[in-house]
Amino acid sequence: MGMLRIVLFVLSSLLLLSCSNSERTQPGMLHIEPVDLFAGDAQKFKPFLGDMSGAVKVSYEGKKETIRAVVEVWENGVKTDIGQAFDTMTRASTNNRHYDGQFLISVRESDANNEASTRYVVTSAFADDSEQSSVRTELDAGRKHMARGLIQLHDSVQVSEGEQVAVWGMQATDENAMHVMDFSPERLKLAKWALIVKLSAVDGTEVEK
Repeated sequence: MGMLRIVLFVLSSLLLLSCSNSERTQPGMLHIEPVDLFAGDAQKFKPFLGDMSGAVKVSYEGKKETIRAVVEVWENGVKTDIGQAFDTMTRASTNNRHYDGQFLISVRESDANNEASTRYVVTSAFADDSEQSSVRTELDAGRKHMARGLIQLHDSVQVSEGEQVAVWGMQATDENAMHVMDFSPERLKLAKWALIVKLSAVDGTEVEK
């Protein structure tokens, strides 16, 4: 686990240095921009994080106290679980609060896997120019998965504060085929099993539903 945190730290530093402020975030809006997690020199870290990994650039300006990440689990086209929220604080400025950093995630099979069920280790991190924080959780899929695939954000997206936006996901199946997948409810209804990460700008006391 120590090595994984070191890799996340180094990757977040590289991504922060390589990202430009190409689009200014409007006040009261959360702006998400996809980035290539393994671009350039970062390619050497792929063996540590695995194929089921990703990152997005996160920008926010407004009144909310935190940027929050939550994980949804979908099974047979139905959302069945919402994991524990993972927050990072926004920064205070003269009139508003702001955040400009990265969200990174890596999902790997657990060493505790057995023949009947696949367990995943999910490591996620927020990083900006002043600090990095990460959290590790485990999920039991309840069945043995045969194949997996990424669900990625391909275009920048901007949402109002308080509104959730899907930024990364993966699907898995115990069968030999998978559907082409995106974040729309129509496509997620076709997933045998999916893990979806959503971000939002919220106050720390707000409860996920």
